[in-house]
Amino acid sequence: MSVEKTDWTVVLAATFAGMTAALQLGKAAATLPLIRAEFGAGLSLLAVYVSLISVVVALTGLVFGSFTRMIGVRRAALLGLFCVAGGSALGAVAPGVPSLLASRAVEALGFALAVTAMPPIIQAATAARQKSLALGIWAAWLPAGMALMMAIAWLVLDRVGWRGAFWICAGLPLVAAALLAAATPPPARGAAVARLSGLRRVLTRASLLTTGNFVVFSASNLIVMAFLPTLLVDEFAMTPVDATLVAFFTALSLVPSNIWAGWLLDRGVPARRLFLLSFAAMILFAFLLLAPMLPDGPRIAAAFAFGFTAGVPPAVVWGSIPRLAETPEQAPLLSGLLYQGAGIGQVIGPVLAGVAVEDLGGWFPAFWIILALLALGLGFSRGLPRAQPRVSR
Repeated sequence: MSVEKTDWTVVLAATFAGMTAALQLGKAAATLPLIRAEFGAGLSLLAVYVSLISVVVALTGLVFGSFTRMIGVRRAALLGLFCVAGGSALGAVAPGVPSLLASRAVEALGFALAVTAMPPIIQAATAARQKSLALGIWAAWLPAGMALMMAIAWLVLDRVGWRGAFWICAGLPLVAAALLAAATPPPARGAAVARLSGLRRVLTRASLLTTGNFVVFSASNLIVMAFLPTLLVDEFAMTPVDATLVAFFTALSLVPSNIWAGWLLDRGVPARRLFLLSFAAMILFAFLLLAPMLPDGPRIAAAFAFGFTAGVPPAVVWGSIPRLAETPEQAPLLSGLLYQGAGIGQVIGPVLAGVAVEDLGGWFPAFWIILALLALGLGFSRGLPRAQPRVSR
């Protein structure tokens, strides 16, 4: 049953909670050199630490969607945030790499649970006419959280070290949990728990095509976002500090287009059209960024343009949940399915690009990976309905 008036406090509390989960992704990149220096571990072993969250999500998104629906989205969200906080705290006191990896596994479980639960919480708190806008705001959780972690690292990492940064990343999810608990009422006593049924009804043509789009988007976007600082140092002769600053603003440039895309969906612009236009633009800007024959200025401008354009697809994906779900009870399963697609993309994208760059030399071969992925997304998008489906209540 849809509410008559959107509770924006719930929307913002859930989005902030997602941002505190995203800190755990950003902290890995920010603290890895310090962890490596202290433990003397090989880069391949620490790469497992960096990628573990994405791997868990890629393998278990639907499982967490089912579990979230079984225990209730509010309880799942809070449990996930507590696990994220606990995992980060365990990492802060880890004496070596094995215990650090164990702490990361706890974070990964909490991360998957929390992120899967947030979209259904937001959907339940928003009026039908504003559901996609609210979920477009939610889509900013990842770039905003990554940018927040970059800012934290810049401000305090030299003073508190990587263990201090881990403690900060443990404290903020607890703050988010308190805010979310205050903003969302507990379920009524004796409320029915959803049964683990109806999965086949969730796996529709439209939901699978949308998930496919999230796979190719996440892979393509992470290729640019993960390698951008290194690219700027290698080909633009930037200092690491300047390169990090450019990457920070590139990540932030996704946020306004997240919100804008959700607003467009609520005004009847079909998801199909938004996917087609944004994927085509991402191909263009990826070419301009990676083409070595172009001047530096246009290439840096293309990085910001790519970031802005890349804010559209995730907002369209999350904003499609109310239209893909036949009933609100299907939202947790859809959320898990969609985020599993994102996890798959986050695992395969950097690997494919890394192999291409290493084997062929230079950064431009990464463009052919992005082109192939997004061309597949253009094909998926053409299979979506031309008209905008109605929002489920």
